[in-house]
Amino acid sequence: MNKAVLNHPAAEEAIQRWGELKSTRAFHEPDWEDIARLIRPQRGGFSMSRPENREMEKPLSSEPIMAQSSFASGIYASITNPANRWAGLETPDPEFNAWKPMAEWNDLATRRVLQSLAPTVSPFYSATFQAYSDIAAFGNAAGYDEIDLGKRKFVDVTMSLAEVVVDIDAHGRVNELVRKFTLTPRGAVREFGRDALPERVVEAAANRDSGRITFYRHILPNDDFVPGKLGHRGKPFLSITACEEGRALVKVGGYGEMPVYFPRWDVDSGHTYGTGPGFISLASARMVHQMEAATIRAAQFAADPVKLAPDRDAIPLDGVIRPGEVLYGGVNMRGQELVRNMTSNPNIGLTMEEKRAKVEAIKEAYHYAIMSLSGRTGITSEESMIMEEARLRNWAPHADRIMEEYGARKIERRFRMLWRAGQIPPPPSEAQGMPLQVRYQSQATMALRAREGQAIRQFLNDLAPLAQLDSRYVDRVDPDGLTEALHDASPTLPARILRSREEADQIAQGRAQQQQLQQAMQAAQTGGGVVRDLASAMGGQGGA
Repeated sequence: MNKAVLNHPAAEEAIQRWGELKSTRAFHEPDWEDIARLIRPQRGGFSMSRPENREMEKPLSSEPIMAQSSFASGIYASITNPANRWAGLETPDPEFNAWKPMAEWNDLATRRVLQSLAPTVSPFYSATFQAYSDIAAFGNAAGYDEIDLGKRKFVDVTMSLAEVVVDIDAHGRVNELVRKFTLTPRGAVREFGRDALPERVVEAAANRDSGRITFYRHILPNDDFVPGKLGHRGKPFLSITACEEGRALVKVGGYGEMPVYFPRWDVDSGHTYGTGPGFISLASARMVHQMEAATIRAAQFAADPVKLAPDRDAIPLDGVIRPGEVLYGGVNMRGQELVRNMTSNPNIGLTMEEKRAKVEAIKEAYHYAIMSLSGRTGITSEESMIMEEARLRNWAPHADRIMEEYGARKIERRFRMLWRAGQIPPPPSEAQGMPLQVRYQSQATMALRAREGQAIRQFLNDLAPLAQLDSRYVDRVDPDGLTEALHDASPTLPARILRSREEADQIAQGRAQQQQLQQAMQAAQTGGGVVRDLASAMGGQGGA
């Protein structure tokens, strides 16, 4: 029996909130449409009720698209590179983190969380690159995640901005989202079940109707949240899924954490949506498109000029002149041409330098020059580091915002999901009641630490010849401080490989005692040999 609740207030609120938040976003949509048309053709349809029906645009220049793609690849490799330990877990107490049992647990928890992002159990990295591509173009991205306990996998999805609207709280943080999406009737039955859907949708599925049914998913803070209560009332965030057909309430759920991520590149105070490099380069991208269009039109006029003819009979082949054909009536009895090319100026006033300047402006907005030089052969490590620092100086602040609104929240929520699933063991008992926080190794921090490590190694190289002249130079170096500084200069090194100073002191004391014992045994053996030699000598004298 169908149990769908029609005209439910929560469903009506979800549909109403979509309209309200969509109207506040209308200011950005014209620019977003142009950005999609010229820079990211995969997206678009922001002002359409059915974005999937949009017409795919065909820009005339590939330069903006390539610059955007290169930029997205650069921030992917720099912020959430799967080859690096780009994030971790720790307590606010550095000394407690250095304690070996806690350091080992931090490493274990970090490893479990990062493994849960691997392609074998989650599409996180592919979805993340798609999100970075949206950020590079529009300055915003939208995604969500959840755990599929049946398949023992995580679901990480990047949504199109055309189907998402958001709102912010008093602190400028995104705390509400409405997603409008469509499913076929049969797809809706598979997703929600027959009992949750209106009767018309179930009948359409039975008739194999291929039409699309509109749904709304509304995620917002749970105003009726009661800690410890079972069901969705015991969750801080509420999830409402509504069907436009009959304004039916299809599904109600809850989340312990906000499951939606909406990272923004640059956003002003009080604004909901951000801007990105695509907005900065949009003016130049428009100019490049118009320049290419003008150049193509001029080339078309030059290759196939307009014909001037006295009447329709001068060109009998329906106005078409084909190569190798005879054009009757093209000259008069005196041999004068009656069909001529219209005179046009082939110089349209655009130079290659002007086009190149606009293309360079686009690349500059995407830091393309620095990214394309990094890692190339013929560049020294020092030059590469200088270029890396230049790149980080330009967009490290924006990268930190992405980590705050995306990466760090992803790590925190993934840890909580793994913890609830029993995939992470409890920490040492001494950590009871101590808060846990996400440690993000930003590229700026990693570059600075790498620079410190290089400076330490250079200092030791400079000190080595001096130490041969006077041991005082070596006495000034603290071995423990040097070891810890070199370890900290390589953030990807696990903490468990480094013993504490106390453990090192105990090992050194044991080694010193062992050496003293060996020296005593050697002294005893040497003393015994002297006694035997003396006794032998005295015995020899007595025999004389």
